[in-house]
Amino acid sequence: MATNIINKATPIAPPPGPVEAPAVSFLSYKSTTASVNLEAKAPFSAIQALFDYLHTHPDDVAKLNATYPHRGVIKTAALHKTESDQKFTIDLSPMRNSRIPEALRESLDPHGLAEVLDFFNALSAQYVPTILSSLSILAGTDLAAAHTSYNMNYRLCDYNPNTAAPDSSNGCGAHTDYGTFSIIFQDGTPGLELEETPGTWVPVPGDATVVLTGWCAVILSGGLVSAAKHRVRRAPGVRRLSAVLFVAPDLYVKLKPLGDSQPVRPFSETIMRGDLDVETFKDVMGKRWRYREGNEEMDNADSLSQDNEIENMVWG
Repeated sequence: MATNIINKATPIAPPPGPVEAPAVSFLSYKSTTASVNLEAKAPFSAIQALFDYLHTHPDDVAKLNATYPHRGVIKTAALHKTESDQKFTIDLSPMRNSRIPEALRESLDPHGLAEVLDFFNALSAQYVPTILSSLSILAGTDLAAAHTSYNMNYRLCDYNPNTAAPDSSNGCGAHTDYGTFSIIFQDGTPGLELEETPGTWVPVPGDATVVLTGWCAVILSGGLVSAAKHRVRRAPGVRRLSAVLFVAPDLYVKLKPLGDSQPVRPFSETIMRGDLDVETFKDVMGKRWRYREGNEEMDNADSLSQDNEIENMVWG
């Protein structure tokens, strides 16, 4: 079904960017989810090598997490929590990468880190401006004005069968990203699903590279762009790898519709007054995703889903 949606999508040609514009096919006029053809290919052999090395070298894991003690770099809650997302992740960013000591870099580079960082750096430089320009057409406003510092994060995901709940199908719980857009690279293994209508999930081909929009795109576009709810389902005994580039507005940007156009749907007074900046919004959403991933405890965690809480904040 997902293949049919991709084939029937109408290609939208982005304006010229730093490289030849990739072919972008939006999967629906309602949610800005797209299949993209990029020359850049994620180095999955290097990604697997890095995970395999870290799975067997706890001392280097401890050293890497010590470079960013506030949140950590490698998340392994799935080793001992059956109710959390059953995956392992490595979270990198230009800021986090700059904190890795030279000796640790020299230890990790031969095991895939250098190739992984080269991939993300090239991806950021070559395609983020182009995709942002294409998205601006749909948003009806210049989104680049809110993205001057290139606020980006890099994530590697290992949906490994060897977790606390090896038979669980919950690889990544249903959620919507907080930022402007995310680029998801897959290793060919299916599992990513999009919510087409409430409760109806559509599988995405395992070899598709996908762009998903998030809540910041919804707000900045005045509701012209909608956010894509998605999840990852595991198959017992099957390992799946993915690489994700998250792009968000600058942390200091006040989240409100850009330009002078009226929102297509009323936002909350908090949004319309510009009382909420990107950094605060990210922190609110972050508590929910860290709970889902097993890295943070919450009071009354089951009272609202992540998306319901954010909808109340955004729409009032």
